[in-house]
Amino acid sequence: MIESKKAIDVGKWEGNRREKGEDFFATSYNAIFPILKYIPSYVKTIWEPTAGSGNITRILKKNGYRVIQTDINTTRQKKGEVQFLDFLQDEPQFEFDAIIFNPPFSYKTEFLERAISLNKFFMFICPITILETKKRSLIYFNSKLSIINLSNRVGYEGNYDKKPFFHSIWTLNDGLSTIHFEDLSKYPNSINQTQLDLEQ
Repeated sequence: MIESKKAIDVGKWEGNRREKGEDFFATSYNAIFPILKYIPSYVKTIWEPTAGSGNITRILKKNGYRVIQTDINTTRQKKGEVQFLDFLQDEPQFEFDAIIFNPPFSYKTEFLERAISLNKFFMFICPITILETKKRSLIYFNSKLSIINLSNRVGYEGNYDKKPFFHSIWTLNDGLSTIHFEDLSKYPNSINQTQLDLEQ
């Protein structure tokens, strides 16, 4: 059983890219559009716990979802749009149906465990290395998690001096333990398109 609360050793990040604010990579729009079809029909309100600059939220709102944005850094959007909340330590004081996010990659294991512990539908994007290690492999197996394998590397946006160079996948707890596939070339890298447009 995965604990919902864990002590986080923040000291281990001293001097690395997380401490320096370099563990932030905004998700490109063409990597967000593909997930819309996987969101269960009952979902109305979505919690985005790593709101960042708001790319995921914009797509979700444009497609009719109510989105609650939280983050430990609330400065990347207009004042008041994002609530301060530490996903790994704090309990949400609001109702939500699902969690969709792009976690700081340095904490991908902790975010995976926390998402599972909340017993809600969730999806998150991160490097394919999330599938490595015996511990994480067992988590995927025991929780019957699925992945959405993307056809190309994602063009993340950030202030880091080097562009991320790795393959990314979406993880979702649809209970199917399967590999879905999405061709990114079929999706626009612009917010000016709706789910209805994509289905035509």
